[in-house]
Amino acid sequence: MPDLKLYTGEKNISSWSMRAWAALTHKGVPFEDVPLPIKGDKDRARRRAVSPTGKVPVLHHKGLAIPDSLAIIEYLEETFPPPAHPALWPRDAAERAHARWLAAAMHSGFMGMREGMSFNTCFLKNRPAATAAALSDAAELLSLLEVPLAKKPAGGPYLFGAFGAVDAMYAPAAFRLVSYEVPAGPSPLAHAYIREVLKAPAVKPWMDAARALPPAETY
Repeated sequence: MPDLKLYTGEKNISSWSMRAWAALTHKGVPFEDVPLPIKGDKDRARRRAVSPTGKVPVLHHKGLAIPDSLAIIEYLEETFPPPAHPALWPRDAAERAHARWLAAAMHSGFMGMREGMSFNTCFLKNRPAATAAALSDAAELLSLLEVPLAKKPAGGPYLFGAFGAVDAMYAPAAFRLVSYEVPAGPSPLAHAYIREVLKAPAVKPWMDAARALPPAETY
């Protein structure tokens, strides 16, 4: 069995699990994906048994329990560094700083979008209408992503060329925007990018598995 265990929530509910899973998949390191249902775990008892925060994702490796997607990403980059394993952050220092603050912005912001375009509702046949706050956040998100895409030299299709941590962080938001058919507005490059990132080899398998699950209107 692999030394690495990633405890995740349902693939059509837990957008944070998706981020860590995509980063770990991109690293190419064997790991065990341990589904831990969020539905029916209101008191978080099952999650508290494996996670110090009572939340998923949580990575177990060699006696360590590491919760939080960004913490997991940083641990993976330090433990399985390039060039032996694909990088999660750009090599260029300025691009790396840009990628990190974009990831941090996703980590702590866009609450209107999280609440008004909930990840689980994206899989419903009849989705509730997006709230004004969600649409405002979506437009802001696209404008933030437009900047690195407009400056990027020829290369890969992702925010800084090759797929990395920042793309994993924005992949669930990309699905929200695509599902809710958010218009491009003044951000055509970002609008194209959100479709591209959902086809990434580290993202598509999660999405395929998520779509195969029964939709969850609530949890």
